[in-house]
Amino acid sequence: MAEGFLFISGLIGLWIGTKWVVKSAIGIAERHQLSHAFVGLAILAVGTDLPEVFISIDASILHLQGLESSGIITGNAIGSSICQMSIVLGIAGLFHNFTFSKKELFRDGLALLASIGLLFAVGWDGVVSRVEGLVLLVAYLIYYVVLWRSNRKTITNQVTHEHQSNLKLAGYLLIGLVALVFSSHLVVKNAIFFAEKWGVAQSFVGIVLIGLGTGLPELAVSIGAAMRKSVEMSVGNIMGSNIFDTLVLVGLGGAISQISMESNLLRFDLLVQLGISLLVLIFLKTQRGISKVEAVVLIVLYLVYVGVKI
Repeated sequence: MAEGFLFISGLIGLWIGTKWVVKSAIGIAERHQLSHAFVGLAILAVGTDLPEVFISIDASILHLQGLESSGIITGNAIGSSICQMSIVLGIAGLFHNFTFSKKELFRDGLALLASIGLLFAVGWDGVVSRVEGLVLLVAYLIYYVVLWRSNRKTITNQVTHEHQSNLKLAGYLLIGLVALVFSSHLVVKNAIFFAEKWGVAQSFVGIVLIGLGTGLPELAVSIGAAMRKSVEMSVGNIMGSNIFDTLVLVGLGGAISQISMESNLLRFDLLVQLGISLLVLIFLKTQRGISKVEAVVLIVLYLVYVGVKI
């Protein structure tokens, strides 16, 4: 049907838009001789989350206009996080055993668990107000500053880009941003349509359809890094993306327009997110890291989770 075609077209547009924006941003950064560490931290890590960001902003604007869309925002954030920590990391783990340094595991693992706890705290009363949204955004900013200071001397050799003219790079950036804006609107509007037609909560559509769809950029980055045996880059991308999704997506939604938090998200989905995150951290703490067997366990857990949601 037309709505399904538009929804899938929107997801494809989000992937294409993200690719163009990240490509142009890397090119502009390298032309101006910004460090590769900064490029990897500020552009690649956040760049793969652009689909979720634009969906959150678009849904928040619709909410301001009187159309209930809170479930899309919260479901997208939590669903994307669960998807990345389970099936994305699991599929990528089939290509290579994942390990993480103890220092980074402690820092990013603590930040990941703290972000889930903070989201649970601000959403406990069923509402994420503008002030609470800003609290979530400030929390991520603090984490970002800590991350930047601890990585500013690191050289990211994974980022390569042939020099192109500023005009060409600006064109890629503009086209990518336009694609993201229009595609996110297609995804949100049709996701709301499906929720109403199927008689299910918006958060279900956000978690199962949007969360899985917008997790594909992270999957591409993680598999690519795994095949190049850049395992810490792959795990770091997923860990950082989860912290970003948990704090920034809901934070943006709450800051733009006070949103509601469905009780089932607090009682079930956030607990699932916490449980899978703890399991991944336990896997990473072992010397062998995430083995192929453990990767399969993560994939199966996601399939079971989706089955329960359905």
